[in-house]
Amino acid sequence: MATPIIIGATIAGIAYSSRFILRVVQRAKSKQLFEVVTPQFTVETIEDGFEHKMSVVEAANILGLKPDSTKDEVKIRHKLLMIKNHPDKGGSSYLATKINEARSVLGKK
Repeated sequence: MATPIIIGATIAGIAYSSRFILRVVQRAKSKQLFEVVTPQFTVETIEDGFEHKMSVVEAANILGLKPDSTKDEVKIRHKLLMIKNHPDKGGSSYLATKINEARSVLGKK
């Protein structure tokens, strides 16, 4: 009588552990995208500040991507930067505005 309960609990434990391991592997794979590309800021960009109308190159520099990045890369990078710089989490509202503007510029191209 207790055997079906033990078997069921064992199967549930194995399924839960497998699900946890798969999620960890998926997160590790997605983080590799962020470590490959680093922002390419130049001294001129930092000294001059932001352009009045954001260009594709400036948007790519803000997000730390290449100008020819795919929409999925832009979406993932935007989400990561917003998690780190969101005003509700102690980040700057100005940076959050620029990150959102960069996503809209790269999303339209």
